[in-house]
Amino acid sequence: MSFHDTAAAIVTYALQSGLLLTVGVLAPRLLRLSHPATLLVYWHWLLAAVVLLPLAAPFWQPVGALPVIRIDTAVVEEVVATALPSQPADFGRGYLTAAIVVIACLGLARIAMGFAYLRRCRRDGHPIRPLPRHVARMQRRLGLRVPFVVSDRLSAPITFGWARPIVMVPPSFTGLSADEQEGVACHELLHVRRGDWPVTFIEEVVRAVLWFHPAVWLLLGRAALSREQIVDEGTVRITGKRRPYLDALWQMVCSGRTETAVLAVPLLGRSHLRARVEHLQKEIVMTKTRIVVSSVILVAAVAAGYVGASAVAPDHAAGTDTLSLAGPRSTAVDSTQTDKNADSGENGKLRTKDFSGECNEITHPVVVEKVDPVYPEGARAEKIMGMVIVETVVTSDGLVEDVRVLESPDERLSAAAVEAVRQWRFKPALCDGTPVGVYYNLTINFRLQ
Repeated sequence: MSFHDTAAAIVTYALQSGLLLTVGVLAPRLLRLSHPATLLVYWHWLLAAVVLLPLAAPFWQPVGALPVIRIDTAVVEEVVATALPSQPADFGRGYLTAAIVVIACLGLARIAMGFAYLRRCRRDGHPIRPLPRHVARMQRRLGLRVPFVVSDRLSAPITFGWARPIVMVPPSFTGLSADEQEGVACHELLHVRRGDWPVTFIEEVVRAVLWFHPAVWLLLGRAALSREQIVDEGTVRITGKRRPYLDALWQMVCSGRTETAVLAVPLLGRSHLRARVEHLQKEIVMTKTRIVVSSVILVAAVAAGYVGASAVAPDHAAGTDTLSLAGPRSTAVDSTQTDKNADSGENGKLRTKDFSGECNEITHPVVVEKVDPVYPEGARAEKIMGMVIVETVVTSDGLVEDVRVLESPDERLSAAAVEAVRQWRFKPALCDGTPVGVYYNLTINFRLQ
């Protein structure tokens, strides 16, 4: 794919993903859906839908028929490729790709350093022995035996690890009241029981690799908030002590000195604290019926947005119709070709190659891979522009053979067009459902921008 095609695809995808993301984010708000467990699943599925949106294009964007023009008695299929400077563009594309990869690697390195930091906190921490009576009682109630460690490196309680999970708390944990300690312990143990740490790890890897995608930052942030709200609700339901738990949240954020390390499931994130407190204070109760109905509406809205986004902008190949030739043009079509077209009985019907049978119905080849030609520097300096019309043979395998120039404003443009067309790939023509080779004429438009 050329840089020109790549840029067009990026713009199209930005428009499509923006539309789908807008529909997906507004739908829960319009439905007033505030059930964290439903929203957590929804945000993950919406993120997958936005990221994988380009895969839907082949299913929802059928390839339209190519415009047909006539050059004397020859039929020319208007598959236009615009010649653009390739070397500077390829140079820029290489830098862009390198920058994306380098920043992604830095993000992955940050995850590795966060993992090493948490292991250091775990190693240097001081186990709480014996556990406070109310913390030990909470462990028995939830059926978990998870060690609690005090670390001077942390400013907020966190859960870390999967096979051997651990709860690490800052020194300020020991200064909390018994009820506040019970709420904090219940919160972290619920994270362990839910298995949130592996999910957090996967989310961080996705964030690092797809750092350039706005939907990743927006939706993963909302997913993290929904996950914390689920655990907040569970903590209040199990302990029955809403006020002490809220007090513990406020004390932790006020005494915090540093940000929580990456790859940990923290008790609080400062950006989400207000939303979590408001959610706990509202005590919104949604019936199962309303949750199910809202979920069905959400799925329908996202599906409609998915289909609409897939078709919001035409693909690059389909956008070339505006470059079609205006009316008949004279060309050096030899008499042999004219006679063959006349003998076929129908000038608009494709001529087959190496096929002796008769076709009741024959379809046109469809371009599936197109390479834009390199604009010759000499022709560019002389400002030579125009259309190069070539006759080709598209084989039954979709390959291009026997390229012959029919019309061209300059030999240099002819050579560039021939070199590019030889690399094109087609879905072959079908003679009564059977792939066949056909003579096929193409138009390449050289223009300076």
